[in-house]
Amino acid sequence: MDLACLMTGSVIGLLVRMPRWHRSEIVYNNLEGWLLLFAGVLLANYLAGGYKLQYTYSRFNLIVTWIFSLTFALLFLSLTSAAWLKLFWLRGVLLLSLLSYSLISLFLKLLVYKVLFRSEVFLNRTVILGVGERARQLRHILELEYVMPAHRVVAFLNLESDQEETPAVLDDVAVIGVSDDALANVIRGLGVNLIVIGLDNIQAASGAYPVLKRLRFAGIEVLTPLSVYEIYSGRIPLELIDEEYLMQASMESGLPVFRQFKALFDKGVSIIACLTLLPVALLIALAMKLSAPFSPVFYTQRRVGCFGVEFVIYKFRTMREGAEVETGAVWSEENDPRITRLGRVLRRFRLDEIPQFINVLRGEMSIVGPRPERPEITSELIRKVPFYEERENVMPGLTGWAQIRYPYGSSVEDAARKLEFDLYYIKHLSFSLDLQIILSTLRIVVLGKEREH
Repeated sequence: MDLACLMTGSVIGLLVRMPRWHRSEIVYNNLEGWLLLFAGVLLANYLAGGYKLQYTYSRFNLIVTWIFSLTFALLFLSLTSAAWLKLFWLRGVLLLSLLSYSLISLFLKLLVYKVLFRSEVFLNRTVILGVGERARQLRHILELEYVMPAHRVVAFLNLESDQEETPAVLDDVAVIGVSDDALANVIRGLGVNLIVIGLDNIQAASGAYPVLKRLRFAGIEVLTPLSVYEIYSGRIPLELIDEEYLMQASMESGLPVFRQFKALFDKGVSIIACLTLLPVALLIALAMKLSAPFSPVFYTQRRVGCFGVEFVIYKFRTMREGAEVETGAVWSEENDPRITRLGRVLRRFRLDEIPQFINVLRGEMSIVGPRPERPEITSELIRKVPFYEERENVMPGLTGWAQIRYPYGSSVEDAARKLEFDLYYIKHLSFSLDLQIILSTLRIVVLGKEREH
């Protein structure tokens, strides 16, 4: 669809801005320029996650991704085909082509996300094996309104091997008792696209594995509970994993290959950010001095970094001076009374974290990664939360997958939930995922709003 929009926009640009006798000549003589333009836009949209099906619909993210794709494409063109770019800017062909593409593409994407992906045409009919609490939780995840395309659980299947009493209806969805031998016929009769294993005791489904494998090879997707959480929730539940799984996840992670590129990217972005945000930082420092002339502007604190190495983090001070003299290290609350009025504004738009770009330049932090915690809190969480030390295998970040998916936490339970998102990030780490996190963070920086789900 995007490629068709690009071609349509280019045709409009040529028809409006070029004389009839020049159109064919312009296309053939500058074919490589057109191909680079198309490749740049498509690659940028791919890297920004614009082509993912399980994509969280957001008009803000749609606009930000659109701006990124056009900026990336023009930069790509300027580095590879400067003469072609200059020619088409002067004649206005490129400007009109991109404008036409943008209007058509944004309209169609809104139509796809708001209408088609929520319609019966693209409906993903699903059955869940099981009738317990896990099956109900998985149904809730699958039928969330932001899952694209829409999913509908048409039945819960209770296997004879599960040894559970079979209710007739569960949460307004029919429950069907079925043997392993009849499973294939029942599933085909329901006309489903997806089978989810949702048994509380997943080993009870082992007798059905031969049938499920055959159905998957026949074109019906089969997912385990862990796969559902990863694909649709972007997290890895702690209760479903063990050390063997984490070892396998570390083998699948792209970090060893990605590490050097990520370090170069971090330093490049930090240098640009320090130069562009310097006026903002000076204004913040001035405002802090006017509001509290005798208090320091910066706040330093020891944090735990990659492989457990401690470092000093730099932030703009958001709490009153000496806030932890009496209490020591404690969890920060959502409406913490220790935070100043100016500090509340800085935290809402994450402006207090601007000095942390110094930590990135020093190689102590990354742009994207798990949130660095204080040594005292880290020690407590390692004792109480299983696998908490896993997050120390990557560089901590200014923003991260856990920060945008589970933005606020002030307890051990919250830390455990955020760890599940951190584990997902470590396993699926890539430039594309980092870019999606950065674009999502812009929503907080620009609007001062966290995610709503």
